[in-house]
Amino acid sequence: MDKYNAKHEYQIRAKRYSQQFNKEDHLYNILSNLRLVAFLGIILGAILYYFGYRIFGSWFSVCALVIFFIFIVQHEKVRKRKEVAFYLAGINRQALDRITGKWVQFTDKGKEYVDQEHQYSIDLDIFGQASVFQWINNTFTFLGRKFLKNALIEPEKEILKIKERQAAINELADKLDWRQHFLAEGSSIKNGLKNPESVLKWAENENYIFRRPWLIVVIRLISAATVVSLLLPFINIRFLYLTGILLLIQLILFLIGLRFHTNANELTYLHKDTILTFQKLLTQIEREKFAAKYLSELKSSLTDSNGNYASKQINELSFIFDIMTFKNSPLIYFILNIIFLLDYHCMFALEKWKGKSGHSLRTWLAVIGRWEELSSLATIKYDNPDWCFPRFTISNQNLSAQAMGHPLLFSEARVCNDLNIKGSGKVLLITGSNMSGKSTLLRTVGLNLVLAYTGAPVCASGFTCSIMDIYTSMRVNDNLEKNISSFYAELLRIKTIIQAASKSNSILFLLDEIFKGTNSKDRHMGAAAVIRTLSTMGAVGLVSTHDLELADLEHDKDIDLENYHFSESYANNQIIFDYRLCAGVSKTTNAIYLMKMVGIDCMKPDIMT
Repeated sequence: MDKYNAKHEYQIRAKRYSQQFNKEDHLYNILSNLRLVAFLGIILGAILYYFGYRIFGSWFSVCALVIFFIFIVQHEKVRKRKEVAFYLAGINRQALDRITGKWVQFTDKGKEYVDQEHQYSIDLDIFGQASVFQWINNTFTFLGRKFLKNALIEPEKEILKIKERQAAINELADKLDWRQHFLAEGSSIKNGLKNPESVLKWAENENYIFRRPWLIVVIRLISAATVVSLLLPFINIRFLYLTGILLLIQLILFLIGLRFHTNANELTYLHKDTILTFQKLLTQIEREKFAAKYLSELKSSLTDSNGNYASKQINELSFIFDIMTFKNSPLIYFILNIIFLLDYHCMFALEKWKGKSGHSLRTWLAVIGRWEELSSLATIKYDNPDWCFPRFTISNQNLSAQAMGHPLLFSEARVCNDLNIKGSGKVLLITGSNMSGKSTLLRTVGLNLVLAYTGAPVCASGFTCSIMDIYTSMRVNDNLEKNISSFYAELLRIKTIIQAASKSNSILFLLDEIFKGTNSKDRHMGAAAVIRTLSTMGAVGLVSTHDLELADLEHDKDIDLENYHFSESYANNQIIFDYRLCAGVSKTTNAIYLMKMVGIDCMKPDIMT
């Protein structure tokens, strides 16, 4: 990808599409007025015809009618261009908000996916306010959101597949214009975030009555005979009786099948707009060329055994839908059924389509969802061209990062650090004062690993890791409903991590202030026991703590532990944090100073506020 400025590109696009929207809106209003003038022209021609100017009046009305239909067609084209420009302008304004740190105001936070029992999603801000999902989500369908959710909490564990996803995300990052038009088209879907299972069941449900060969033959013969009988009276008036009998038979058949047809029509109208919008999205995928293997395989799944693309198959369904819309004109609908048994022929065509393509709709919607997921992750790469794609190693418990920062922090406020964890049982103990950056470092490690396993780039200049299961214990709260205290809740979380470590030799744990809910003596003994247990089991991880005595575990021969710390300085009665990770144990504290800043003087016998 050539060097570019993402913010500048979004600004240019937002301005361009806003101007295009205003232009199309102006033209839309002009065409509305011209359409009205053409309609008045039709009426004027009819008036002229009425007052004796028959030739002139007829030609005037015909010309006005032609012009009226031309304006209708052009009006619809402008409406579509206006709608696309509107969505594209909004997409680029949202992209600017994302890149300037205003994404925390986005409304879709994935709150329904918050799971207190998940092994890391709560602690690493995967869902909810100021979360990864809120930051990157560009999905517009139920399946797209589901796939993005799964990518974040059920990460891929096969290195080859992750590399394929990396190539796909890298390619999509380059296709900014394609991604934005794909998103603009998808944004127009009504009820897109609704579970599509009802649509899929409709497509997969088979009505065997309208698949019976004998019924198809009988209906076609009767309707053909009726059409022929309508011509016979012009040859001999006696055939009028035959015509009447056939029309009566078709009326009876029409009334018999009305219950089935009405139900089918209601379901068809319910899903019509959604399915036709999916057709446009599938067409965009089919027309684009993709080099990445993962994308090519997804695209190939849109083709049936005869080489027909999904969009073509949906186009056939669209034609059936168009014929069925005659129901909106009751008189025409009744005449077409009495003469041609239209409903039966539509049901035959619909069931034929379902038999051939109905079961493929699930695959097609899944492909669209995958593209939404990958496009959301590709946004990370485009917006952060300096971030790197991780390298993966087959060795267990390996993490090496250079200039690694927290992905959710605004770039101007982000401080990056190097980190190395190598070897089974390696533990990094992080000490430091309050607000110095200990918890942020733990989340930085966890979040970047999650992004790495999705195939996305990570916030680092270099990043090498092995595949590890991530477990955290950072935000543990009490549960009044289950009568569980915060301390006991933390014990249960630690138990889960130890059980996982006993079953797997590839665990990374992130523990923040272990057992802070109990007294200092028990806290120290418990924390030391947890670290020793996990390390001897071969798990690796980071532990943040204020308990400086835990640093002595570095001398324990049974534990592979290294001490690191954050420090601060003081100037003009202000605490200054540099958020730089340094080797060794912290030598500073700031709790008393912070308490004094809020009016609590610990040096006095009686605390005054």
